[in-house]
Amino acid sequence: MCLRCIGDETTQVNPDMPRKTKPSDVTESQSIHKRIQNMQNLRKEKRKLGKRFASAAPVPDPGLQWP
Repeated sequence: MCLRCIGDETTQVNPDMPRKTKPSDVTESQSIHKRIQNMQNLRKEKRKLGKRFASAAPVPDPGLQWP
């Protein structure tokens, strides 16, 4: 049994106090900003691929095909 922990009020969890944030925690605004950036990147890539595949490859002339 740990004697130094008996009766120590600092070990109790107080739900009224706000939780200390850790440096690794991501805030809600950071999360929203990251989602917006991802959506914008997806839009850019979709537009780029749309331009790339918009026109179909030209159909070769039937006389130039191999038999």
